[in-house]
Amino acid sequence: MPRSFLGDVSRNRGNLTTLPPTGKLSTEVRTFEEVVADMRHCVFSVIRDRPSPPGTLPPVRSAALGTGFFVRPEIFITCHHVMNDNKDPHQTGDSYRLIANVTGSSPTSHTVTTPQVGQELTLFPSLDLAVLRVDVANDQPYVAIAYEDIRVGAEVGVVGYPLASLITDTNGNLTLEGLIYRAAYGPVTGRYEGTLPTGETVPVVEVNFMFVPGNSGGPVFNVNTGRVCGMVQSIRWARIAEQVMPTGIVQLPLGVVSPYIVPIMAIYSWGIKLDCARTALEGFGVVP
Repeated sequence: MPRSFLGDVSRNRGNLTTLPPTGKLSTEVRTFEEVVADMRHCVFSVIRDRPSPPGTLPPVRSAALGTGFFVRPEIFITCHHVMNDNKDPHQTGDSYRLIANVTGSSPTSHTVTTPQVGQELTLFPSLDLAVLRVDVANDQPYVAIAYEDIRVGAEVGVVGYPLASLITDTNGNLTLEGLIYRAAYGPVTGRYEGTLPTGETVPVVEVNFMFVPGNSGGPVFNVNTGRVCGMVQSIRWARIAEQVMPTGIVQLPLGVVSPYIVPIMAIYSWGIKLDCARTALEGFGVVP
């Protein structure tokens, strides 16, 4: 069964509390709890701020879109469908805040104001990849990545910020209620080529614990070293059987019959292996 660690994870090693990491994360072998605590400084919720039409309130509408992570101090990646979903695409005038709920009271936040596609924002729909250039300090922590193969049975972890309803205080400032950093891990259950909604095929890492909305764009990483090998993409499900069940309700509404068909579904969580985006990432100076 997959094991999960939810909510706050203190960055303690033994009885000593260490300082937050800077630069590229260590890949030394350590506990999953320690890896998750380090990742907390590299992984951010992606929040879009979109100006409202003139004369309407609030003047800016904010929405949590998904998760992403730094792969260099100034390079942040997430899924294309997080930044530019077909049903709700990026628009001129949109700005983005990257927020890491590090302590529960003092978040780390970066703002990318009105990025231009092809400049501050680069989109790779065939890879389901989006790259943001962020003006941050050179000591911004970032993950170590790996392009090597991932074997079935290897244990990988994920961290991120499942979608939350954004709440503002009386002054209109965003609060952190509901913005919860969550982690889980389990074995790789399959490796194969999967087809994206755009029709392109990508190498897929499949796990048997469920990704949830908002995980998209988060890192998939080795539980022992923290090396990131993939990016959370989606879940897929397939109907594998059906059976007829009675409702068990004594009195049903007029015209409603007791038997109903129950589909039995198989659910697969997909991560995209980073090696398919190697050329694109190396163009931004991202190397293992």
